[in-house]
Amino acid sequence: MLVYLWSRRNPYVPMNFFGLLNFQAPFLPWVLMGFSSLLGNSIIVDLLGIAVGHIYFILEDVFPNQHGGIRTLKTPSIFKAIFDTSGEDPNNNPLPEEWLGGFAWLEDQCLE
Repeated sequence: MLVYLWSRRNPYVPMNFFGLLNFQAPFLPWVLMGFSSLLGNSIIVDLLGIAVGHIYFILEDVFPNQHGGIRTLKTPSIFKAIFDTSGEDPNNNPLPEEWLGGFAWLEDQCLE
């Protein structure tokens, strides 16, 4: 499901399978399913992942962007109340490695 969703959101990424097969990202779930079947595994799990990923992609990325579309998958409000942060903490100072370019550009530092 996650492979399908990533591949649909990144359609122009070129992929290479063992240096033998070149294709675009949307074909990755199908290539993995074909390789799985070549190894003798059942393709039911792969087909189920593709189906669930397709349903999620349609409900999350296609329907809300249509004219008059609605967002059908919404986060429950209890999860928003527990996990949603209410903005930035004014007392939070970023670490030096998180500064722009790894250098304190906003600090008053003079070169000697």
